[in-house]
Amino acid sequence: MPYVLLNTDGSTLTTVNDASLNQTTSLTFVGRNYAGYGSFIDQNFVYLLQNFANLTAPKKPVQGQIWFDQTTNRLKVSTNGTTFRDIVNVPYTSTAPTNPSKGDLWWNTASNQLCVWSGTAWVVPSASGSASASSWAYNKIVDNTGASRDAITGYCGTIVPLVISSYSFTPANTEPVSTSFVSIKKGISLNGADPTTGISASNPGSGYLLWGTAADAISARGLNTVVSTANSNFYVPLVANSNGISATIETAASFYYNPNSGVLNAQATSAQYADLAERYEADAVYEVGTVLVIGGLKEVTTTIKFADTRVAGIVSKKPAYLMNSDAGNDETHPAIALKGRVPCKVHGYIERGDLLVTSDYAGYATAAKSVSEGAVIGKALQSNSQGFGVIEVLVV
Repeated sequence: MPYVLLNTDGSTLTTVNDASLNQTTSLTFVGRNYAGYGSFIDQNFVYLLQNFANLTAPKKPVQGQIWFDQTTNRLKVSTNGTTFRDIVNVPYTSTAPTNPSKGDLWWNTASNQLCVWSGTAWVVPSASGSASASSWAYNKIVDNTGASRDAITGYCGTIVPLVISSYSFTPANTEPVSTSFVSIKKGISLNGADPTTGISASNPGSGYLLWGTAADAISARGLNTVVSTANSNFYVPLVANSNGISATIETAASFYYNPNSGVLNAQATSAQYADLAERYEADAVYEVGTVLVIGGLKEVTTTIKFADTRVAGIVSKKPAYLMNSDAGNDETHPAIALKGRVPCKVHGYIERGDLLVTSDYAGYATAAKSVSEGAVIGKALQSNSQGFGVIEVLVV
């Protein structure tokens, strides 16, 4: 009488007939009354004991089957019942594993880095294509009091040229910085920096591309920099002088900025967008083009009154100039166009040039031939047929 074998999940794997051998999988299943069945059962145990150790993958695998690949000396598992993939096992130690195979991984707890065995050495993987060329690592650097300080270290091979930290401290003579950093300052500390100031060089003549500290500002050389007429230092345009003497940016006479007063002076400016807007607190979230009036539970709201003289303006999407910008965001404090061109929600028949006022539909404008003073929102730049629509409007 045949018997049915089930998978772990309860589904049918195969049916084994009497007096026969079933080789649906990598194991051989023996039917009832098959002569010499004991040797096949024992052989199955050997296969399982060795995890099907072989130079080639087992034929007819099932999902979850394990195979020891003798070619790579790796243990693999079939995740789909067809192919095999490596079972990842990463040692977590301060000393390198012995007798590694090419491609093995190791987490070095001494440097907090993931390393791979290249066949000749443990190297740190890098996106640059050269495994040990460069990398970043998070470290706990021990200071001279024994405390551990959080830091990010940059590696060029085994050399640490810079450390990024939110602490100022004197490191102990330990890895990863060893004796290369006498002190570490807040921000970016460079290898060989002055232990008192943290500055790696006082001027570009030393050959450093970067010099200074995060506290003293980092100056850059080589990309559209300008030279200060006061002290011959290099500065990036639109970065204030850091020497504490002159706060005005040294550039063309017709264009300058004073960080102390917050005043930018320019001969002329231009903008991609087309309206002047200001943020006002609204009693709800309003979409672009909605007509708002002063009132409601906050500063602005909608109205259903025709030609309402409380009209404030139209909700703008991308104003060319935004006033009161820090008051809130678009949901709490929408930018309301006070002048210029913006899209506007309208209702009813409108011709280009018509004066627009609030309508009896909340948030919509409509045309009016004669209106009270102060009720005009703007002038229609486009026409609208009967019904609801969105047109360009000149806010006046």
